[in-house]
Amino acid sequence: MNQQPTDTGSFSRFVWQRSAAAVPYHGLMIFAGQILLVLLVPLVDRGEQSTPLLIGLAAVSMALVTLGLLGYRRLSLVMGVSAALAFLWAQSFPEASFRGRGPAIAVLVIAYSVTVYLSVDYAFNAEMRPSQRILCGAASFVMLGFLFTAMHGVIASLGLGTYRLAENLEGDRAPRWVDFLWLSFSTLTTAGFGDMATVGSWPCAIATLEGLCGILYPATLIARIASLPAAGESGKCW
Repeated sequence: MNQQPTDTGSFSRFVWQRSAAAVPYHGLMIFAGQILLVLLVPLVDRGEQSTPLLIGLAAVSMALVTLGLLGYRRLSLVMGVSAALAFLWAQSFPEASFRGRGPAIAVLVIAYSVTVYLSVDYAFNAEMRPSQRILCGAASFVMLGFLFTAMHGVIASLGLGTYRLAENLEGDRAPRWVDFLWLSFSTLTTAGFGDMATVGSWPCAIATLEGLCGILYPATLIARIASLPAAGESGKCW
């Protein structure tokens, strides 16, 4: 009878260890999932100021699926249980308050932070197929946009700063959740359309950090991928 090693480490180490091999074509599926999440935004937007629970649940679910595709099944399970409890808590509050949405937002930020880190780690892994490295890196770039969207929303909800829309943009109205999404991706891609301005040290600091990520991360990723050997393709594109 074979016995498992007694020195298994702590629970956190058990959760963080990969419990399975990555699914074939995981990079393609992860990138496609993030694009589908972007396309889901106009379908669920009804002009609300706060993020609909449906888009939050879809984002967390996509992060959990990503962890599962990368082989972190135990980590995905633990975060899935935490997300279920957080969204059940949010459902118990009829009003869209920060008190009710706080746990769900925290789970979303944690899940996406972990998923971005592990996706970048896979994109920098020389043992992966080059095409899957590229797609994991591209998917993690999109994940950064959603992650910073949540950060901007938290800052606005806590009153740590303000966000002002352009005067010629749909009159004088309060920022909506899609405005934070637009601000995040326009900053991350360094497009800078100027539809929304950050006011205060915290909003400006987060926007500056996101702009730096938008410039440095693609350059670092491309340099890293280009420096890795193109092994394991076997003549196939994907």
